[in-house]
Order: sequence, then structure tokens, then C-alpha cells
Amino acid sequence: MPTYLRIRKQRFMCKGCGKSFTARTPIVERNCFISNYIKVQILTQSGETRSIKDIAKETNVSEASVQRVLTAEDERYRPHYYSLPENLSFDEFKYASGRMAFEYIDAETGDIMDILPSKDSRFVTQHFLSRYSLKQRSEVKTITIDMNASYMSFIPTLFLNAHVIIDRCHIIQHINRSMNNTRVTIMNQLNNSNGEDQKKYRRLKRYWKKLLKKENNITYTTYTFYRLFGQRTEAAILSEILDYDSTLKAT
Repeated sequence: MPTYLRIRKQRFMCKGCGKSFTARTPIVERNCFISNYIKVQILTQSGETRSIKDIAKETNVSEASVQRVLTAEDERYRPHYYSLPENLSFDEFKYASGRMAFEYIDAETGDIMDILPSKDSRFVTQHFLSRYSLKQRSEVKTITIDMNASYMSFIPTLFLNAHVIIDRCHIIQHINRSMNNTRVTIMNQLNNSNGEDQKKYRRLKRYWKKLLKKENNITYTTYTFYRLFGQRTEAAILSEILDYDSTLKAT
């Protein structure tokens, strides 16, 4: 149940210096209407998988008050500002109003070291220079990143001994995208009034996933009915598709 305390602010005067002061209480901070007990409850519940809206409803305060309590604690509690792991990972994500945030992570444990409100190179550089000494930054051995070229503008100057590792997921993604771009270009060239070219166009459009399939998973002996091909094996279909264009086959 919501509980309200009516507290009278008693004032005292020091007979020695003549100055007056107001009595304080551990129940609530000065100039604040939310008790310290409620703030503790907000922080405790924030450790669970709960939304700000649910926490506000449970503690009988507004959502803005919950956010202010969490923000104040976040500014005070910075456990990772005094050391860096040997293996870091950089990433970015989109948050409010389409803005991009920057985060650096312990690559071994997956713990988020910190989240910065901007991915701007100058902002990130200033953050590391102000928070970590040259000795701490020199102890970083590896930094895992995606294929964002902006990271390379500050990594060599901030982390002198770190080796840069490109995340393999992004490499595979880039290869798949390039393969699809080649296929679409050739496919569009076949989209004309010629009946034979139209058949090739439809086949490339329908079976594009087979071009990206792992070679070890391609069947060479199992015959299956495929639309536009008939009774074939996967290997036979791929062989015929790749013969449509030399550039596609080379890719």
C-alpha cells in the first residue's frame, strides 16, 4: 500500500557560531519526496527481468522517477573503469531516436564493460584516454570488431599492442551478400523475351539458397523431384545452374 510520512523539518541554531541548520533523517534525502527504502526496492527489482513500467507500478512512483534512480546509480557505480581485459570486443547498436551507441565487451566472459551514448570516433577516443592509462590500454592483446572501418581510426593509437580480429560472422555475411549480388546481376540479364533465358531466370530465382549451401551438405546420389528441373540430385542442379555463366561459376 502507498504510505506517506508527514515530516516536520526541525531547525537548530548553534550558539557558538550563530548558524542554523535543519535536522536530517535517514528515511529520505534532502529535498526529495521518495524514501531511501523505495529507491533500494527500485534498484533491487531492476536486477530482475522486469520493465521500468512494472517497477514503477510496484513501488508506486512514476516511470521517470524509476529512470532517475537507475541513472543516478549508473553514474556512481562504475566497476570496470580501473582495468581492461586482455581480449576486448567492440560493437554498436541503435537506440532512442535512431541514434547509435557504442559498447565494449570482455570477449572471454561476454560481460559488457560500458556503453557509450555515441559511436563517434572522437567521443570514443576521449573516453578511453580519460578513463584508462597507457599501461592499462597496452595490456589489451586482441580486439574483435565487425567490418566497420571507423574502428581502425583509433584502435592503433589507443591500444598499441592489440591485434585486430574481424568477427567471422560478418565475414560470412559479406561473402553471402557478394554472392547474391553476382547472382542477381546475372539473373537480371536473363530476364528477357527469350524462352530459354526465362527458364534460367526462374531457376536462379527459385533455387538461390542452394548456391549458398555448404558443399559437404550437398547430395550427390539422392534423386528428388524439383520444380523447373524434374527428377534430379542437388549436385546436378548446381552443376547446371553454374554453367549458365562463367562469372557466376567463378564466384
